[in-house]
Amino acid sequence: MLVFFIHGVAESKVKFAQDLKHLIKDELSQRGKDFPYFHSGFYADVLNKKDKIWNCIDRDLKDLKSQNPNVNLQDIFRGQEIRREFISDFVGDAFTYLNPERGAKIREAIAGHLEDFVNNHPEDKDLHIVAHSMGTVILWDILFSDKFQPGDAAFKFRSLILETVKIKSIITMGSPIVLFNMMLDINPEHVNKFALLFHQQPIRWTNIIHSSDLIAYPISSSLKINGVSNLSVQDKFISTGANDLEKTVRGLAEFPAIEAASKVNPKINQAFSLAAIASGAGDGHTNYWKCTQTAKIIVDNMLGDEEKIIDIVIERLKKVSGMTITLLEDTESAHKTDPKMDKAWEQYFGKVDKLKEHFYFADGSGKLRMRDNIAQIPHVSVYNELGNCQFKGYVGLVHANGLRQEVEAIKQKYC
Repeated sequence: MLVFFIHGVAESKVKFAQDLKHLIKDELSQRGKDFPYFHSGFYADVLNKKDKIWNCIDRDLKDLKSQNPNVNLQDIFRGQEIRREFISDFVGDAFTYLNPERGAKIREAIAGHLEDFVNNHPEDKDLHIVAHSMGTVILWDILFSDKFQPGDAAFKFRSLILETVKIKSIITMGSPIVLFNMMLDINPEHVNKFALLFHQQPIRWTNIIHSSDLIAYPISSSLKINGVSNLSVQDKFISTGANDLEKTVRGLAEFPAIEAASKVNPKINQAFSLAAIASGAGDGHTNYWKCTQTAKIIVDNMLGDEEKIIDIVIERLKKVSGMTITLLEDTESAHKTDPKMDKAWEQYFGKVDKLKEHFYFADGSGKLRMRDNIAQIPHVSVYNELGNCQFKGYVGLVHANGLRQEVEAIKQKYC
């Protein structure tokens, strides 16, 4: 299995995907799957150096200050940090790709990386592509545009994924495809024409959108796949906070006094909403590379199924050091639908065992309970959505902290 990464804007590190690689490996390991080969398609060395542009801007501002000593540069040219680190990075890289000559060089660099990758692993034929930000736009252009001149590297790229390997899945993250397609003008007929080539080669395309990412938009309706091909597209949303500042701003907006004031003046709520968006937009666009939810969605897409959280949790618990698995069905499943029995169970066993954890999985596939017995030995049980016990086990005191740490990690990731 081959996984090929294409980076987005403002990237300067060849190992840009390193964090996500580790997360994908962790996810595959938890599911008992083999690791793939990874390769990063790096093209940033072809881009214009935006530092030169900002050197000129800084000189202009410096000259203005010398002519008007009382001028506050932060006031007359507001938001310099976000202009420099986010807007100019994105716009600059985007305009660079849209330049015909440099765009061709970028496609050549990406196609060259892919060719080297597949040639170095001739025994592996299943290819998965993961693209971020402007990289998704470049991938979109490479796959579907009909405007390239003969000899363009896009044709080499297409030949590789059609003839040398089999492209099995595509992941796009933080994608502005719907915006850039107004300039690229790739219509659904072009998409469907190319998608027909995969009538015997199913491709799963998942588009990941962080809720705070102002650059990312859904694409499934824009593609308008006609159903003849085996290209299926779906959008997935990640709604966690982008950073602590965004969480703080959103938390302040929920204070009773703020909520009351917002009812009187709706603009107060709008102001907090805008402040939260401004606080999280930058990190929302870049955090895909370090997000465990991103890794899970990618692995789901690669494997062709969305494994239930309960199954993942059970596999993780089996691997806890010192775990002893008991095969007896937990008594709770026998009285799941009887609240009186449930209460009696809690009253009786509460005298002996102490409930330490009790939480439900985010996908509704079940729940986990962990109790300490009178000897402080933790026992963990996992139940499906019907209340039937699917896993039960315990560890000794030596491994108790390890189990507790694993349960806490499961809670943080899957609740």
